[in-house]
Amino acid sequence: MVEPSFFIKLTYNGFGSLLVLICSIWAMDALYLAYLFLVADKLQGRKGAAQDWWYRNILSNNETVNEPPSVDTTVQSGDFEEETVDDNKAHDTKQAENRRSARVRLAIILVLYIWWTTWSYNAGHNPNTLELSIPVPRLPPQCDGYRLAMASDLHVGSMAGIKDAEWMVEKLNGLEPDAIALVGDIGDQPVNNVIRDKMRPLASLKAPDGVFMTFGNHENSNGIAGFRKLLREESPFAESSLTILENEHAILTKENTDGCSIALIGMADWSGKAGIYSDAVAPDYEKAIRSQHGPNGSTIDAGEPVSSDLPMIMMQHQPHGMKQAATDGIGLQLSGHTHGGQIFPQHITLLGYDGISGLAEFDVGSEHGPSYLFVSEGVVGWGPRLRFLSQTDIALLTLRTPEAMKEEGLVPDLSASVATIAMYFAIVILPISVLMCLVPFCCWLRKSSCSDDEEDFDDLTLKVKEELQDIDL
Repeated sequence: MVEPSFFIKLTYNGFGSLLVLICSIWAMDALYLAYLFLVADKLQGRKGAAQDWWYRNILSNNETVNEPPSVDTTVQSGDFEEETVDDNKAHDTKQAENRRSARVRLAIILVLYIWWTTWSYNAGHNPNTLELSIPVPRLPPQCDGYRLAMASDLHVGSMAGIKDAEWMVEKLNGLEPDAIALVGDIGDQPVNNVIRDKMRPLASLKAPDGVFMTFGNHENSNGIAGFRKLLREESPFAESSLTILENEHAILTKENTDGCSIALIGMADWSGKAGIYSDAVAPDYEKAIRSQHGPNGSTIDAGEPVSSDLPMIMMQHQPHGMKQAATDGIGLQLSGHTHGGQIFPQHITLLGYDGISGLAEFDVGSEHGPSYLFVSEGVVGWGPRLRFLSQTDIALLTLRTPEAMKEEGLVPDLSASVATIAMYFAIVILPISVLMCLVPFCCWLRKSSCSDDEEDFDDLTLKVKEELQDIDL
């Protein structure tokens, strides 16, 4: 089966849809509380409206609202009867208002859920094509305008099939780049005949300077030795222009243009450093700049490192260690892995990375100018095929000399992506949401404690009365 099964799609997407539903409910309650605090309480003068709603819905479980007021049948006074009738009318009116409010909130939750689920589905199945111009330190004028296409996180396996691989190949080839870089997590299951068939279209990737690929944590965790053998030795990959770079580098020349040389350094993934995956290796920068890719998957030990005069571009699946890379002279690092958080509020887990998505600048004081990190949000991703506050993508990066960009009045696009904004929003809002849940819980505990104290006091009072009665007797 070269396409994901219906059951797998239903299971993964059902979980992703549940997260979207939770966000819809959370957003509705947040908006409603904001309305009560800011509009009803402050503007309309309904003092205590928010606290009343909070207590009624969270603390008291509607005890004081759902139960009609009790009627003392021994009271015959007309005044008391009128008060009882008024209380019942007020109770019925309050109940009707609560039902209307609940229906409106439910309708808004459903609208948000349908809207956001549709948006998430489209974002997960229709990758954007990003086009950016990036100044690369030490880039020769002869290389100005070099076109480098990039993709990551195809995750061929459970949620990506042969059609996704064919789509990516068609799009990347259609960009007509000088070279293509695949930055890890292209495969997502142990190599078998099904994976071989799903990945077969990748052999059709073509670019004048070649197609280069590094591995990610999912290749490491699913048998990296199998992927090495498949992509280096087995047909049709052995005959294709696909080159695996694992702690080694290749030289890009823009179809042998005189004076144009770019060192493309492919690093092993950081997950190999833990030593928990069989045959996985840790990233080794010193080895990478001394080891050049050779014919038939071989590695040539150059002995000397890449010339410091050459511009250097690093392929590193996880966006870690960018400051050190910039210090080492890397002008541009290409990464993936984050999926842009994929489904909110998972974005908060990306806090420790050097970048979330898009382009970021790192200035370490080099005389050649700042370095850059570009992070792709991936072609497919892992798990649910949904993207809420993130977007699948491929990229076409045009490499420019800093001087040419300055002369043309161009600046790199460092604007924050939706995924990056969502991450910082999650960092702020999730702790607040937890506190808002803890406050009523603590109040409920306090209320329960007070109720227990009142019961103990009543028991003590009754006991004293009984003892006094015994003394009288």
